Amino acid sequence: MKHLCTTALVASFAMAAPFAPTAADAEEINVVMFGMPYTNGLRKLADDFEAETGIKANIDVIGQDVFENRITLSFTGGTGDIDVVHAPVIQVQRWVAANWLKPITAEVAAMAVKDDILKGPLDAYKINGEQYAVPFMAATGLMTYRQDVLEAAGVGVPETWAEMLEIAPQVTNDDRAAIALRAVPGQGFNMFIFPMIMRAYGGKFFADYTGGDLTPAINSPETLEALKVYIELINDYAPQGAGNFNFAEVNAAAQNGQVVFTVEGTGVVTQIVDPEKSKFADVTGIALPPGGPAGRSPAIAVHGLAIPSSAENPEASARFIEWAVSPETMTKIALAEPFSNFTTGSVAQNAEVIAKYDAVHPDFLRMQGEALNLAIGHYRPLLPDWPSLGAAIGENINAAVNGLMSPEDALAAAEQEMKDILGQ
Repeated sequence: MKHLCTTALVASFAMAAPFAPTAADAEEINVVMFGMPYTNGLRKLADDFEAETGIKANIDVIGQDVFENRITLSFTGGTGDIDVVHAPVIQVQRWVAANWLKPITAEVAAMAVKDDILKGPLDAYKINGEQYAVPFMAATGLMTYRQDVLEAAGVGVPETWAEMLEIAPQVTNDDRAAIALRAVPGQGFNMFIFPMIMRAYGGKFFADYTGGDLTPAINSPETLEALKVYIELINDYAPQGAGNFNFAEVNAAAQNGQVVFTVEGTGVVTQIVDPEKSKFADVTGIALPPGGPAGRSPAIAVHGLAIPSSAENPEASARFIEWAVSPETMTKIALAEPFSNFTTGSVAQNAEVIAKYDAVHPDFLRMQGEALNLAIGHYRPLLPDWPSLGAAIGENINAAVNGLMSPEDALAAAEQEMKDILGQ
């Protein structure tokens, strides 16, 4: 079976702790992250880090909205009260431009675990040749489907979004909708899902992102076609109120059998196919997200750990980061939490981890690996202005879904707002 791991297996999984406490070590460091399975699991292991290094880690896991305010006050004030910070890849360009993060190229190069970290997620944190964070998770997009419903309707698993639209009316009835998708506006919400459709139809955010031409280009025939597909699926074949669904509502609808299909992040997919959480797990299959004329483009979301420029003991911070992404720590979290998005490759070769996720769904790790291989690192552009750009696009896309604007007007407005933000 092909698993997520694409790098060499470390010589020994149960590696010895790489650090020994010394008198020079700082006694405490402060780590600030927002809530998700990995960060919640890491907090529970804080005593392990202290036992290995003699450094006490105060791991604070807070809500994402509170997190944004907390770190902004710390970074702009240069208070030095945060030693390690949760770093979503879509934020890092902006933080680096503001001189809020310390480059850690040398520190990462010295980490024993470096060669066991998946190269794509690691490279996502390289800016102007410097490494600014180490990834702890890389989520991607997958499709779930009700095998029993498709068999009863005599239809197969859709390979494209056009096929999804053909199948949707055949599996919709008074008690069950065809699909649920995130629609509420936001970076991790509709802007995690909609680009999968947009890119499948050949739409793009900029004229030539990889070539450096950042002329906004979202108002195109290709993106318009994709937006109309997204609107039709949500308005005609999703549950009532789906125009404001987030991942929690999508998850609940699938677990309760209210929908046939979802296209979701792997963290949600593991819950949809978990027999301990979902009433329909035993009849739910997993596939790659649908494609289109331009192929498939699974979503990807990378999260990592970074060191603020104002951190008072960056050496201790780097020790924490290596411990936090080590095979030993990652495996403990993968076994204790619904966390399959590990970026330390050898974890996917651990027999207990394989057994756990095979029990959830035998295709899960394989499909996750295939999706990550198809995903592009700049699925959401890695730019300092992207948080503002993505918010503007997401608001206009949601307005079109909810009938507040026409699709044409929504894309025109989104493109103009992009130009305004970029000063073009």
